[in-house]
Parts: sequence; structure tokens; C-alpha cells
Amino acid sequence: MNTRIIPPNCLSSPSPIFKFHKPKPNLSPKLPSSSTNFHFFRSLLLHQNTILNVNRAIHLNNSFNAMEDEHSGDDLVIEASLTRILPPALTLEHGLVALKDALHEFKLNPPSSTSGFIRFQVAVPPSVNALDCFCCQPDSSEVFPQFYMSKHFQIPTHESAFFSKTHGVFGIGAAISFIQSPSSSDEWKSFRRYLLVDSLNITAYGFIDINYDMKSSLMKHDPGSFYFIIPQIELNECEGFCLLAGTLVWSDPFLCNFEQTLHSYETSLFQVINHLPAMQETCCANFMHSTVQKFGIVEDENLEMALGGYNNAASIVEMKSGSFSCQFSIRLSQKTAVSKNMLDDSIVTSSILQDCANINSVWASLIVEECSRLGLTYFCIAPGSRSSPLAVAASTHPHITCIACYDERSLAFHAIGYARGSQIPAVVITTSGTAVSNLFPAVVEASQDFVPLVLLTADRPSELHAAGANQAIDQVNHFGSYVRFFFNLPAPTDHIPARMVLTTVDSAVHWATCSPCGPVHVNCPFREPLENSPQIWMRSCLDKLNFWISSSQPFTKYIKVQPSNAYNPTYGLIAEVEKVIKNSKRGLLVIGALHKEDEVWAALVLAQHLSWPVVADILSGLRLRKLLTSYREYEENFVFIDHFDHVLLCDTAWQWVELDAIVQVGSKITSKRISRFLEHCFPCSYIMVDRHPCRHDPSHIVTHRIQSTISQFAGCLLKVIFPSRNSEWSRFLQVVNSVVAWELSFQICSEYSLTEPHVAHILSEVVTSDTALFIGNSMAIRDADMYSQGVLNCIGKSSQLALPCRSIHIVGNRGASGIDGLLSTAVGFSVGCKKRVLCIIGDISFLHDTNGLSILSFRTRREPITILVINNHGGGIFSFLPIAEKTEAEILDKYFYCNHSISVNKLCAAHGVKHLLAETKLELREALKTSKKSDTDCVIEVSGSINSNAVFHSLLRNCAAQAASHALTTLLQLSPPEAAQSDFFYKISKVEYSFYGVNLAAPPTSVSRDDCPSNFVREGFVLALTLDDGSTGFGEIAPLEIHEENLQDVEEQLRFLVHALKGATISYHLPLLRESFSVWMWRVIGVLVRYLVVIDHLKAIYPFRSLVEMVRK
Repeated sequence: MNTRIIPPNCLSSPSPIFKFHKPKPNLSPKLPSSSTNFHFFRSLLLHQNTILNVNRAIHLNNSFNAMEDEHSGDDLVIEASLTRILPPALTLEHGLVALKDALHEFKLNPPSSTSGFIRFQVAVPPSVNALDCFCCQPDSSEVFPQFYMSKHFQIPTHESAFFSKTHGVFGIGAAISFIQSPSSSDEWKSFRRYLLVDSLNITAYGFIDINYDMKSSLMKHDPGSFYFIIPQIELNECEGFCLLAGTLVWSDPFLCNFEQTLHSYETSLFQVINHLPAMQETCCANFMHSTVQKFGIVEDENLEMALGGYNNAASIVEMKSGSFSCQFSIRLSQKTAVSKNMLDDSIVTSSILQDCANINSVWASLIVEECSRLGLTYFCIAPGSRSSPLAVAASTHPHITCIACYDERSLAFHAIGYARGSQIPAVVITTSGTAVSNLFPAVVEASQDFVPLVLLTADRPSELHAAGANQAIDQVNHFGSYVRFFFNLPAPTDHIPARMVLTTVDSAVHWATCSPCGPVHVNCPFREPLENSPQIWMRSCLDKLNFWISSSQPFTKYIKVQPSNAYNPTYGLIAEVEKVIKNSKRGLLVIGALHKEDEVWAALVLAQHLSWPVVADILSGLRLRKLLTSYREYEENFVFIDHFDHVLLCDTAWQWVELDAIVQVGSKITSKRISRFLEHCFPCSYIMVDRHPCRHDPSHIVTHRIQSTISQFAGCLLKVIFPSRNSEWSRFLQVVNSVVAWELSFQICSEYSLTEPHVAHILSEVVTSDTALFIGNSMAIRDADMYSQGVLNCIGKSSQLALPCRSIHIVGNRGASGIDGLLSTAVGFSVGCKKRVLCIIGDISFLHDTNGLSILSFRTRREPITILVINNHGGGIFSFLPIAEKTEAEILDKYFYCNHSISVNKLCAAHGVKHLLAETKLELREALKTSKKSDTDCVIEVSGSINSNAVFHSLLRNCAAQAASHALTTLLQLSPPEAAQSDFFYKISKVEYSFYGVNLAAPPTSVSRDDCPSNFVREGFVLALTLDDGSTGFGEIAPLEIHEENLQDVEEQLRFLVHALKGATISYHLPLLRESFSVWMWRVIGVLVRYLVVIDHLKAIYPFRSLVEMVRK
């Protein structure tokens, strides 16, 4: 046969210095560790009729040829394979270094086998961009192939790779290549061998019916041919993370030997390391256009890139019915580079400028074009005459998406929402006069919360100011200190070089996007004519702009050079901070509001490294978490105190916690009670980390203010090994938090009526990885912070992540914390984040921004949004303030609650938005399910009342305070004084059980009345557990009729437990924990999971807990 398997670079390298033993083919090896899994391809050794002939091996740049002989009759077998999951990396650069270090470690103990497959995987932040990595490769590369492939498998446009959240894959180098020509026999199995081991998660990328000739670097359409590669370095964008992988394949003598494979792999790895995309840059359409020019890429509309993996590699027929990407770019060599749906020639700057009717159009076109080149492609336009040149230029630009709203206030908040979701500023265009003033609330919010925003406000020319001209107000420095940059352009004239306009835009965007980010204002006066009426203008104003016109790059590039020693962990205050953390015995990590995915990722990695108790704000993205692994593994890595606010309702907690160090990453936390407690702990070391330089310290207690990104700060601390602080104090705090969480959950779930805390409680259930959450101000965000469930199990790729949990994307407007513009912000957020968004706001906030409903009609590049309105017919937050106790009800209703009878349903109908009413828990769940399945926007109205809500909140506070007080009292009584520094255990000396039978007066609820016998008997066993100090407690185990196990099955299992529990040690705080019982039984007595399932079904866990509690009481 003529199937060719092309290995990587086969150059010589130093000989190995140690041995890697070849496995026996008929044995299944054990797993040496949880992070390193060995898989031996036993099935590959058992193929009877598959013969693989390798007729040549080719260097990646075609300069080396070897093994020209055909080795007919020899099976190409893989003797051993290794997949190693590395710890999550803070950045892409850290991930690449982790691959390099892992390879170095492996080289110290190389394999002795003659063939093998090695794969290293590391999770990196979700913001890493595969297209950026492709575009940043050098045009003089020595490593091929290189490719970017969009995972948008529907018919895309060239814009979808740049303007949507489409995931993609970047690959470079070929760990192994597969080429088959039409004349060869169909030996698909030789290709499948590398793909059918699903534990390796291998994907091959290439083309079907394409004949690629390595010698000539030519490819042509040829039925029956195929060309596939498994990349050496692969970056795969996934939901919530990116997976970076390195793959090595060797087989001696068929392919390259191990040393040659190492050399080739390192060449690819170091090229990626040396050509990383700049942190402040992302690939936009213009950048891709420059890349295409640099690489000489040719568009081919007839090509489709195929994916081969475990699920579709059974045959080439099955592969053809699998997934194909219609958007990709691939460089096979210096000579051959093709793409599809990546290029756009619809805009030619020179023709646009030459076609401008007047100088107003020229300047407006320059402004819009430069914004586009800077990656600002979302424009929010308010109607007006004076802004006509800007509006026309933006709406006719092929790379610009425009949205309009008649209310400038809502429009500006919509722009804020877009920036929150995309991390890219939107551009707002308004006419002159009070239209500009209506932007002020949004400007304040953007300034206070560091949201980038670009304002282009049209204005009258200078001769019309202070002259009584219509709609002419003073717009110079209109927003005062709330903007980062202001520039008042002159009225357009051809006497001023046009490059002044370009540098103004470049400077404004730079100020908007550099720390501290925020709004910028460019005032744009225009003289008439405002329409495209022809008027002579001098082309000389465009002189010396040919280089800009012929390129697709911005005029001025701002480049920030980071000193190599800026964050040296042994230098200055950083060393002092590390010392504080090392010496701390009762440290607390506070995670405030975080705005970027990288920040959330870094905070999670930092929490795992420090092992301190963590208090996460609802806007941190980590207050709600999705488990990707077992609760046991999660509990070992993190100590999240989700209900610390309600723990502090217990007075004892304020004296007992006694923090000696606080590290806060991110600014602002929602809970006022926690803020007061942190102030109560002063004086202690308080370390605040945020990228902006502003003072966010209202209590004036911060002792160390670090201006850096959280990734940079975490990177410093990860270099330091801190002493393990899994203290009993930390466990105490975790136990008390768990008790409060159970109490709150019980009270919320047992309440029959639909309450506002119930809405918050189920958030983690309804928000999935492909959705995001926008939370309004007032009570909505407070309830979410206090009552939402912190952790929920979900199905995830935990084996690829090595991270036990994942965050949920949550934002809110907490800059100035107003209730204005919330609905508009939520809609803009859905546009920016490209996800389904669940927006939760109160009725007053909803009524304050009903104009935001009009923006819903613009569905450009946006997923449906669900708006959940908590309608208690007024401002319920005032019922929790002291004013409610000191003021007459009539005054409260009229001047504080602002009670109303406005129909939310009719408002929705007026705007053509679907409305659902939920008055019960079941109706709410059904409404959420309905909205999730729908392709249209939906408003869900949750009906409630101010008084009942206040009463139920009071009940929850009282119950939480009692639960926390009881838990702390119990733990402190059980614990000797020294237990705060060390674990304390009891030993179980004896466990006994005895049978009982009790006659019942009525049938049990678990049995149908039709199946009931005439007499009712409950049978079970009474357990007696005795500790080594003589204390004894009792419990009960009794199977129910609905369970599969009968009484005999129960007794057999009890016999085992009686012997297994004898002599086991049990922590004194275990009776207060829920999940820890399963963990304890697994760790201490080695009970398998299947036994635990049976015990849970028998309702044994909770009685056993009561039994142990009774022992200690």
C-alpha cells in the first residue's frame, strides 16, 4: 500500500540517560498517580490483518529524507502511551513553560520503548485566543504546518471569527502526518490507531479528497485522498477554559526515534513561546488582513477542514459525515497557504475617502475607520441631525455593527453592558445639546467601575456658541473628572492634516483601555452641510497618509514594555507581602468583583495555592461554582465560606474568627456586614490587589496596596511554597458555614410560597456554562450574595482541567450602584458576551429603564435574553433599613416604597416581548425552562409583596444566627483549647446493632394504599456506637419499601460496618458535616462508593450522624 505516515523532524539529538521500561503486551498496568495516566495500546497489538508500510520519513521543511525502503509485513505498533494532566496555568505563557518543564522532566527518564505516544495537557485561561496565536507566527517560520480552525461548524462569514465568541483551534507542527493518495488501498485503520483511544482525547485535523504532495508543496482536489495531522502544539478553545496540549510520537525504525522527535517538538514549542500575542492586542479583521498579506494566504471556497477523533474515525465514510469547518487558515509550507472565509476585501480605505462628498464626511470616515482598525466595531447611535456625518460613516462601514435607540441614557448603558461582556469599548454617537447630558449617568458608572467607553458627541461649531444658537450648549469638559480623556476637535477643514484626526482617536482609545480604564470623550463640531452634499475639499489634507491607506493597521500603535523584574518576588513590598502571608495563622482571602475571565481564573488558582478560607463576592464569578469533580477533591482544594455574611449574624463569630491577615483581590464587595467585620479585625495586615491605582478603601484599613493584575500577583505567590494551613480554625469556619448553608436551604425550600430568597437560591441550577448572569442592584444583588447556592455538580471535562470547579460569568452595575439603565446594560451585556443571559432585577429598576425593552428589537449577533423581574410593587429594600421602623406606613408607601400598580405584562406587550407570570415555585421553574428552550426574548414576572418578603428575610436571619451559634458552641465545647492548632480525634471502640419491630397505626407514606397489608409494621435496627472515652450514642437504620434492599441486605451490610468501624478515628466536628461522612468512610475505613450509595438509600447517613452527635452530648 502507499499510505504515508510522515513523522516530525528526524534530526539527531543526545542519547537518553535513563530507561523507560517497555510494558508486557498482555498486562494492564496500574495508574501510578491521579495526574499521570498510562494507557497501553493492547488492542493495537492484536490486529491480525493490518499491515502498515512506511515508505519515507520527511523533515518538516522537506530537507531530510530517510527510510525509503518499504517495510512490508511489519505492524506499526505503539508500545506505550502517556497522558499527563498538568496543573492549571495562570496565562498562556505559563502554560507553555509548563509544557517545557514537563518535557524536561520526561527527558531525565526517557523511555526505552522503540515506539510511543506522549501527550501533555494544561488548562489555560479562557481568554487565550487561538487566532491571535496563528496571526503572530513569523512569516519566516521553520515549522510547518500551522493552522487556525474555527469550531463554528455552521456556514460562517469572515466576520464570525472576529466579532463573535466562536471557539477555535490553533495548531503548529506535526507530531505525525497521514497522507493517502487515490492509488493506495484503503488502509484507514492505520490512521485510526492514533484516534481510537478516547482517554487521550486526540483529534487529527486535515482534509478529505485532497492530495497533498510534500515534495512540491502542492495540494489538489483528488477523490479518495486524504491529509491529516496531529499537531505537536495545540491550543483548543473550550467553554470556560482553553486546553493547551503538546504531543510527541516516535517509532524506530519506521518513523523518527525518540531523540529526533524531541528535537522537532522543542523546535515547535520554542517558536510558539517566542511569538506570543501581546496581552493588550486581540486579532481583528484588519489584523487578519495583514496576516494574510504577510503569509501569502489564498482563499479557496471549495475546501473544508475535517476533524478526526474517537467518535467518527471508524471509517472514512463516517468521517465524511462528521464535523467540517468552513472557516480556517492553514500554512502547509512557505509556498502553500490556503484559507476559507477568513478574508474580506469589501473595504478599501482609499476608495472610501476619495468618494467622500465633503470634508465632514472625510473626517467622519477617518474617525470610524480608525476605530475599526483599533477593534472597536460596535457603535451605539442616537438619532440626531448634527451627528449625521458620524452616523452615516458608521452605518455604511462593512466592519461596523450599529444599534440605535431614541433614549441616549439607555443607549449609553447599553454600551456599558457591551463593554462588560466583550471587554472592548463600544462607541456612542449622539447629537449636540441635552443629548450629551443624558449620557452622564452612564459615564459616572463607567468611570466608577473602570468600564471602557468611547463617546463621540456632535457639536455646533465655535461661532454658534454663546450666540443663542439652537441646541448649542457648552460641551467642552462636559463630564468633568469622570472621563479619562477629553479632546475638542476643531470643525472639519482641509487646512489641517487628516492624521491629526487619526492620532486623536488613537490617543482616546488608548486612554479608555489602559488602567485605569474608563470613558473618554471626543467632541466633534460639524458645520453644514451635514448630509452628503458635494462640496469641494482639498485632497492635500491626505498627504503622507499612503502608508496608512494601504495598510489595515491603526496610525499610532501604543506599546507598553513590561520590565522583566517588575514583579520579582524577592524585591520590595512583594517580599514583605509574602512574609505576611507566610506568618499568618488565620488568613482570609476575599475575592471582590472581578471583570475579566483571566482575573477569575487567576483568583481560583490563587485560592487553591493559599488554601485559606475564601469569601467570594457574588460578582467575583466564584460565589456560584460548578463542580467538575467529586466533592471530596473539591473540599481538599478549597475552603469557600459562601455564607459568611450570615455566619456573622452570630455575635460569637465576631470574637472567635480573629483574622491576622486579609488578602483581597478585586475591588468592592456587596455585603455591608462583611465590610464591617473586616474593619472590626483592624489592626491586621490588609493586602489589596487590583490593576487600577485608585483608593477603594472606605474603611481606611488597607496596609498594602498592590497595583497589578491578579495574574501577576498570583504568579508571584505561586513561586513561593507556603506552609500548609489546614488548621482546625479553618475547618471550624467551614463547618459553621456548612451548618448555616443547610439551615438556609432548609428554610427556603420548606417555605411553600415563592419567595425572593428562593429566586436567588436556585440561580446555580438555572445558570449553565453557556449562559451568563446579570444581577440588578438593590435587593436583587444582595439576595444573590446571601442566599444563592455556592456549589452545584455538573458534567465537565475535569480530567482535562485538573481544576475541581469552574466559575460562572456574573456581572452587575456596582460602580455607582444606581438602579438606572440596568435593563439596557443587561441587553448590551448579552451582545458583548455572546451568551444567553439571565437578568434579575427589581420592579422599580425595570420601570426606571423600560426604554431598554426597545433595544431588544435589535437582535444583531445576540442570543436570547431572559429578564426576571421581581415585582413586589415597590422599593422593597427600604423595608430593611432603619427608616422602616421609625416612619409611618403611609409615608413609607408613598415616598420610599413608591407602591405602584403598573402592569409589567402590558409593558411587555407594548414592546412585543414575551411575558410569563410566576406565582409559585413550580411556575417559576417551568417559566425558566420555557424561556431557555425559546429562541426569543422573555420577561418572567415573579409576584411578591414587600411585607411578606421582609418577614421571611427576618426568619432566615434568625434561623441562620441560631444555627451558627449552635454550631460554634458545639464545636468549642467539643474541642480542647489546643484544638485550634491541631486536629482532635476520637476512636470508635465498639459498634453494636439489634433488631426491632414496631406496629404502625397507619400505612407509611412510601407505600401505595392499594398495596398495603392489613397490619403495618416498621422493622429495622438500632445502632449503638461507643467511643474510647466510654461515651455511647444510638441511631436507627430502617429500609423503606421503595428501596431495592430488604432487611436481610441491610443486616449483611451492617455486619461489615460493625467490624470496619471498630478502631476507626473520627473528628469531633464530623457530626455537623454532610458530605464529609462519605469522605470520612472512604478515607478511614475504605468503604467503596457502592456501599455508600446503598447506605444513603437506606437513610443511614443522617441517623448515623445523629448517633455520633448523641455520643458527644
